[in-house]
Amino acid sequence: MASPASSPLVAPLSPPPSPSMSMESINGDDETRRLRVMIVDDNNLNLDILSRMLDRHFADTVDSVVKVSSGKEALALLADEIFDLILMDIDMPELSGVDTTLEIRSANSVYGVLSANKSVPIIAVTTSDAAHQRKRYLEVGMYDCVSKPIHKDPLRFAIEGALKSVPAVATG
Repeated sequence: MASPASSPLVAPLSPPPSPSMSMESINGDDETRRLRVMIVDDNNLNLDILSRMLDRHFADTVDSVVKVSSGKEALALLADEIFDLILMDIDMPELSGVDTTLEIRSANSVYGVLSANKSVPIIAVTTSDAAHQRKRYLEVGMYDCVSKPIHKDPLRFAIEGALKSVPAVATG
């Protein structure tokens, strides 16, 4: 059986990730669209690690990274700005990653999440990655789960799979 960090919550929609993720590997073309990514985590060290990982290993694909430290802060930003991808911690105080995702996906969100963000791919980034937890993340509308500590290849696989599951990235 594959380890939780390497197996997506849903069957991959395409071949395994390319060794060097690019918009071509995601969209099947060479357009210059680049991603706007939100990272949501209540731990500043985790925010910095993920941000640096995106800068270092995904620089040809990621245009900008916005770091927020709570689900409520994420929802407020999603009411004003469009994102292509969200990397979401699960275990946060006040509003968990699951509750934040439910609010993003809700048609009746009290936070006024922009319609363009309602279908943004969300990847759980967590230590809470048992099979029943991963199943719950899928049920609430997340695409995949990447286990902490984060490693480049499982993150790349999750990002490519999530972005291939939507028609086009929002900034395109």
